[in-house]
Amino acid sequence: LSLTPRLPRGCSGAMASYMVAFQGEKGAYSEQATYALMGREGVEAVGYPSFDEAFAAISNGKQHLLLVPIENTLGGTIHANCDLQLQHNLFIIAEHNLRIRHALLALPGSKKAELKKVISHPQALAQCNSYLKSNDLMGEAAYD
Repeated sequence: LSLTPRLPRGCSGAMASYMVAFQGEKGAYSEQATYALMGREGVEAVGYPSFDEAFAAISNGKQHLLLVPIENTLGGTIHANCDLQLQHNLFIIAEHNLRIRHALLALPGSKKAELKKVISHPQALAQCNSYLKSNDLMGEAAYD
């Protein structure tokens, strides 16, 4: 979902440049969703370490727009982002559904049967909870 309190000054047409804040590193699903929703021409996605910092970037005028997940099919509503939306007085101006495909990665030579712990973003762990449980894997939350 894309949120913004107002259109940035000077942005009135298709040639306008938009800076879009998202939580994560380059290559994150939110960056992918930004470009899928808005295209690449005139758009620059800027990653932030946390949702708090991404929301703050739009509230303090560093970025024009914000794209963050609000809900997902497997993990449910992301309540922290709903709370941040209210705290920063932002409203939803667009929605994008992005199919998420996770991959389990390990060091070369690792065997799947030897794995004990999976380190990933909390939302990814929630989305993969059934798989983790059925394979006796413990999830450990970490942000990108």
